[in-house]
Amino acid sequence: MAGWTDLGAGIHVRQSTRYAMNSVLALHPEHALVVDPGILPSEIADLRAAMDAASPAAVTLVFTHSHWDHVLGRSWWPEAQTVGHDRLAKELARDAAGIAEEAERVAIASGERWPRPFAPFAPDHAVSGLHFRKLGPWRCVFRDAFGHSDSQLSLHFPEARVLIAADMLSDIEIPDLDQPPDVYRRTLEALMPIAQGGAIETLVPGHGAIAHGNDEVLARIAADLEYLDVIELAARDAIAAGRPVEDAVERLEAMEYAGKHSPEYPTMSIHAANIRRAYAALAAKGALSSNGPSRP
Repeated sequence: MAGWTDLGAGIHVRQSTRYAMNSVLALHPEHALVVDPGILPSEIADLRAAMDAASPAAVTLVFTHSHWDHVLGRSWWPEAQTVGHDRLAKELARDAAGIAEEAERVAIASGERWPRPFAPFAPDHAVSGLHFRKLGPWRCVFRDAFGHSDSQLSLHFPEARVLIAADMLSDIEIPDLDQPPDVYRRTLEALMPIAQGGAIETLVPGHGAIAHGNDEVLARIAADLEYLDVIELAARDAIAAGRPVEDAVERLEAMEYAGKHSPEYPTMSIHAANIRRAYAALAAKGALSSNGPSRP
């Protein structure tokens, strides 16, 4: 099937034509999981058809975070149980109008319309921290994955050695920070020893290509950590020299990073915003000693 990747062990990934967003089906006759069904109405219908063909006895939907492109499929499975972060319901209620507006804009641009409007919801099972849950045959490990969203979770299938990384560790986009870089860094550093121990052989990012093999998984984590170090160092140096944040932005303007030259999903504005966030966070907490800038 076009757009589908079979990871084995009953786990399948469907990539959207918009923003290369990945939705995941974990299929088993006893219990099936749907992770972040999206992004267009026709694509969610395709996920539903694949699920119906498997005829599972039970279905659970997992929503990795509250951003508009990850939460649109709830109404296709009204009978299913749902799992999300314990902050998910509050964020969906807060952002419902914006989610509906963006979903409609993208659908119309693709020649589609939504058969039903987006409605905010609360997950049946709200989780946070480090959370273990067995759903039929699926042993699931959920972890807080803050830095991009206050409601973000990663999902690990330890037997299959598959990590669903939500909006992290992409080959087509840089970290998109909604908090200081050190928050995102802690999330990645918590994943590093798991990957180093061989527990992640396949990584499914929210957007972009799947990483196959432990070496590629480790390289994705290392690349995002290095990116965070670079922008934070530029911010530190600007503060130490008494220069404004735009000096750091200008210094890193020529830097190469994922998505910089993408015609569909350019990341230049995200990159500049990341540097400004790093600068503001360091300035606010007085991160510099009298001896000058320290390297992260």
